[in-house]
Amino acid sequence: MRRAALAATALALAAMAVPAGAGGFGIPEIGVRRTAMASIIGRPDDASAIYHNPAGLVLEHGWQLYASFGLSLLDTRFELAAWDGSERFLGPPGGDGYYPAVRPSRAFGVVPMIAATAELVPDRLVLGAAVFVGNATGAAFPSGAVTRYHLIDGYVVAPQAVIAAAYRVSDAISVGASLGVVDVQLHERRDVFPVVEADGMTTDYSALAGSRPELVLDGSGWAPIWTVAAFGRPLPNVSWGATVTGRANPALSGPVHITASDDGQLHGLTLRDTETTHQLLPWTFAGGGNVDVAPQVELGGELRYWLYRQYRTQRIDGVPILGTVETPKRYRDSWEVSGGVRVHGLSAAPALELMAGAQYDRSPAPPETVSLDQPSFSHWAAHGGLRYRLGRYRLGASYVHYWYQVPTITGSVTAPPTNIRGSGANHIVTGSIEVAL
Repeated sequence: MRRAALAATALALAAMAVPAGAGGFGIPEIGVRRTAMASIIGRPDDASAIYHNPAGLVLEHGWQLYASFGLSLLDTRFELAAWDGSERFLGPPGGDGYYPAVRPSRAFGVVPMIAATAELVPDRLVLGAAVFVGNATGAAFPSGAVTRYHLIDGYVVAPQAVIAAAYRVSDAISVGASLGVVDVQLHERRDVFPVVEADGMTTDYSALAGSRPELVLDGSGWAPIWTVAAFGRPLPNVSWGATVTGRANPALSGPVHITASDDGQLHGLTLRDTETTHQLLPWTFAGGGNVDVAPQVELGGELRYWLYRQYRTQRIDGVPILGTVETPKRYRDSWEVSGGVRVHGLSAAPALELMAGAQYDRSPAPPETVSLDQPSFSHWAAHGGLRYRLGRYRLGASYVHYWYQVPTITGSVTAPPTNIRGSGANHIVTGSIEVAL
């Protein structure tokens, strides 16, 4: 009996996925220049350049301290479609074949950054260091909701620590780079769907493990990260930037356990093991340009491209009995295009900068592999914000609104199927402070 329960555990793990965020894994909404104008790569004029374009650090003079904090509040609702046999586990659906709409009881993320820069050689060499979190998102659904086989609660947190340098080669071009580490940590809790299809066979483990065996997984792992970059200013009113970020493959290891539910023969039995989940942070290419169309008006645009075509399967090692399990993901490349305007230097308010912008982000996840613990959707966004200089301080605030394009999914390959329809939005507010020392 223990072996049978262990097999149920292993097979259920085959359906697992690691949570991911917008643009695939990361959320690039770091710093008020980016979140207010939606365009920073071509003219990164604050210390968040360490993340967006380290070559742009040449725009930082003297010694600077920088801090920003973003809060992401998601507002989503999903309706789950019934599948063959779902009534046994979830009860009858509505007349249209869908269960009542479910909203997360908790869904938010944080995007903090602390950075410092130092101009070691005036107008030539600038160094920087930063700690930031490019992805810290979590969500929870009620434990009794129809989504319990997909997610009850989970989060992914990926803090990064980097050092960076920028060198002005000439008045027209500068180069830069950053080097650091990312520490990815994840947690996931949900009920395991006890009916498993493998090799053309369907096996029902509910008599042994119950109809709601609970799975809890935790993992963590680190990997080196790097970016090389360029920044140019061929004309006083024109600037451009470009970056390449290398691929990283953190292996997340940690405990996993499944506890049989009370309606199974093994009720109360908990099986424990250690697993390793392999995560992909893909090659990323980005470029942008900015132009001053008037003394007080700057326009900018940028493109970011994530090479997610490499993410074909989700691999988990150390699964009992099965060893290595690979779940199809079939990701495509993801890209984002954005642009905006900055108005500054107004005679009535010379210390004030007003910014606004817009973006479109294409998700890397094909609809058939989307799951509620990996909810990556394409979206439109509107940006707006301001910065204000007060002596040696510069304060900033911004707001971003995402409109998620949640597809109606009918061909899900997850187990059980994540055939959903719904809607979603994201509200991101960010504040920043810069201090010239």
